[in-house]
Formats: sequence, structure tokens, C-alpha cells
Amino acid sequence: MNHLEHHLDIGPVELFPLAREVVLTWGLQEGAGVIARPVRRVHLDQVVDLRLNPVWPISPRRSRGRDLTLRVGSCVVTEVIDEESRAGFVYRTLPGHLESGEQIFLVQRRPSGRLFASIVSDSVPGHPLLAAVTPLSVAAQRMMARRYAAGLRRALTAARPTSDSARRA
Repeated sequence: MNHLEHHLDIGPVELFPLAREVVLTWGLQEGAGVIARPVRRVHLDQVVDLRLNPVWPISPRRSRGRDLTLRVGSCVVTEVIDEESRAGFVYRTLPGHLESGEQIFLVQRRPSGRLFASIVSDSVPGHPLLAAVTPLSVAAQRMMARRYAAGLRRALTAARPTSDSARRA
């Protein structure tokens, strides 16, 4: 079993409402180059198909009117967390996914006045060929956790007015 935890300070707690919205609308995945379909607000028992944009951070290439993406697999939301100090969800992969396991995406206010993002996963390779290259699979999961957190940080930075633009308003 591969266990991964990635925690990142993403800013002051005042950003929590925006971070909650990003996480609960699949924006965390989008910011990392993962396309979740159908895109709706996260809800219990929601099944989504995940695809990876191989040329992220630019838009996927297109051929014959279709985005050229890599199928990762499907998952089902098993828990939704939407509380005063934390928000996120847990999904479990479905058969055919590249990994077999669960992943948690969470933002939470800390008593320190800071906002943290946590991405936690427990999984095993979902395909025998991936089991043969487990170190690469684990490295890919670590890379994706960093991309999720960095994407959230970018979304929060883009939504915040800079001090210069706030002065001009």
C-alpha cells in the first residue's frame, strides 16, 4: 500500500471561502491538469471520469474536434466535508482506474490563522503493468499532489486583488 500525504500552507484563513469553493467544484483537479467530467459541485455518490491533460499547463491539443487527453479512470465521492473550518471530499477509485484506493482533498483553517491544503492518498497500482513500476507510480502521485496544491495556490492568488489593483479601485 502506498501512503502519501502532502500538506501546504496556502495563505491566510480569510481565503477559506474561496478555497472551499475551488475544492468543492473540482477546481483543485482542473488547476493540476486533471479534467473531471461531469463538472458539478462535489456531492456524495457522485461518479466522475478523470482525464489528464498531457501538455498541461497549456490547453489540451485537439484532433477532429476532440481534446487529446489520457484516461485516468473513474472514481466515486464517498464523503463530502463542508464545515465551518474545513472543506473537501474523499473519493474512491473504481475498477479500471490507474490506481486502486482513496484520496482526500481538504482545506482547513488552522488556529495559527493560516489556511492549509492537504492531499492524502492510500493506494496500490490498479493495473499489473503499473505494479511492475511502482516507484514511478509513487513518484507520479507525489508530483500530482504537488500540482493539486500549487493549482489551488494559483487559483487563490488569481482571485485576490493585488495591493496595486486594490489601490487603483
